[in-house]
Amino acid sequence: MNPSIPLLSLLSFLLLSSLPSSLSSNPTTTQTTSPLDHLCNNLGGFYITPDYCFTSFAADSRSRTADYNLLALISLNLTISNATNVKSTINSMLASSTFSSTTPSSEPVHKGLQTCLKLYDDVIASLRWSAQSVSAGRYDGAKEVVEQAVGVPASCDAMPGLPLSKENDGFSRIALLSQAVVSYLAN
Repeated sequence: MNPSIPLLSLLSFLLLSSLPSSLSSNPTTTQTTSPLDHLCNNLGGFYITPDYCFTSFAADSRSRTADYNLLALISLNLTISNATNVKSTINSMLASSTFSSTTPSSEPVHKGLQTCLKLYDDVIASLRWSAQSVSAGRYDGAKEVVEQAVGVPASCDAMPGLPLSKENDGFSRIALLSQAVVSYLAN
């Protein structure tokens, strides 16, 4: 027997065993994605970019390990929080003398702010109901409510002279995220 054959076999074995497992014909690991990764990478049809999705969910540390239902609840809570901030901004504007209803030139703006305040008040209550529905696994009703919530900023922006475009844009974006998440889960 040729002494080089066992040596060649040993060298072949050592060479093959040192190859990375990714080059192996039978990989032993499977790659999984988290619900957050899956969700954020599949909401493009709702005009939500993965970057915006990941950035928004980063506001709540539970998102990294959340299941789909919890992600829907987190998105709704972020939307409720944003609407509450817009409402606070409107209240501050109404309390300032700049938008007083006592001067004829600012009266339409004052009335517009009051109308927007009512719209945001109503949307907060509706979104809370949606969160309860999502908690119970009822996505269809929540989906309808969130779709209506997305229209609130446009209603406020339609009123002349209201200085809320930044706040309305922020709410619109986060409400679109909630709509996308709830709609995705409803399907």
